[in-house]
Amino acid sequence: MDQIRISQLKSRVSLVVCVIDALTSQAPLGNTTTVHLEGTRSKAIRKSNGSYIFNDLPPGDYRLVVQSEFYFQEYRNITVETRNFLETVQVKPLPSYPFSQGAGLIRLMLHNAAGAPIRDARLLSTVLTEDCARARLMVDQADKGTLEVTLGSFTGSVVAGDAYLLRGRGAKASEEIIRISEVLEHQKRFRLANPLTNAFTRGAMLLPVQETRSTDRGEAVIAFRGNRIPSFQTELVITYGEQGKHEIKEIEVAEGTTANLGKICFT
Repeated sequence: MDQIRISQLKSRVSLVVCVIDALTSQAPLGNTTTVHLEGTRSKAIRKSNGSYIFNDLPPGDYRLVVQSEFYFQEYRNITVETRNFLETVQVKPLPSYPFSQGAGLIRLMLHNAAGAPIRDARLLSTVLTEDCARARLMVDQADKGTLEVTLGSFTGSVVAGDAYLLRGRGAKASEEIIRISEVLEHQKRFRLANPLTNAFTRGAMLLPVQETRSTDRGEAVIAFRGNRIPSFQTELVITYGEQGKHEIKEIEVAEGTTANLGKICFT
């Protein structure tokens, strides 16, 4: 009787991609999300927890593309090494996104001096009202250059990909925009995408920052949810073009309503 040799091939996990909705911190709406790497035939395996896994990728540089029906397309340049690699991608809602009734919205249209729509302008809106702080520093001193912070006094979830204005205490306290790159210990320790450029003390607060860009039609929308109080002040910074032209506006946002700024023209 002939002997049959059975061999089992084990795949090596090279890249894990976690895609989350930038507004809700949950999986994207619908079932249209696709994740792929340009220049390779390797296909992502979707897991039940919403993550996407690439197996047996040769080490090297790749361009990650994430697409989903109600969101802007996202690109990431990543380097895959021999160890497992986790990449979290927050997808930002398009103006056509089905926002919940409780969300506070800012809507606007951007045009240049000739009346043509401005596409891919960058919009960054920061909540200024301190009652809306999402968390606070829980160490006596977070030194300049640190890449890890310990947080507490949470009023909502803090997840990888989130951006915040870190504001110190006192009239002349430092402040800077930070981004969470990794959750090291749930609801406690977090790694930053970039080292702090200032030192901060215990009690420094994290104020939510929302980011988006304008569509081909020059349309843009920024949404806020879960900010504890019915209305709050925000600062909107609009930047576009190679020269970095920008405009700053302070806007009051109320839950369940839309602040419509109409058409904004850049000269």
